[in-house]
Amino acid sequence: MAHHVPAVTKADIFAACVGVLALAAGVVLLVAGEGTLASVAGAALLGLAGIAFVALVFLLVGESEDRDRRNGTL
Repeated sequence: MAHHVPAVTKADIFAACVGVLALAAGVVLLVAGEGTLASVAGAALLGLAGIAFVALVFLLVGESEDRDRRNGTL
């Protein structure tokens, strides 16, 4: 059985970039920011990163299922 590496879509890249950027910004705000507003904004960005990464996982699973349906293996 041949192993096929799926193509990466623009939506995959976008979700990953949003997640990474939000994660980095959230960490920077939490570490370097001073005050309540920086802490709240940092926590919100970490939450956004979590949402982006979960969305990416669901997107990848959905794309995999679509690919399997097209190939007749699902």
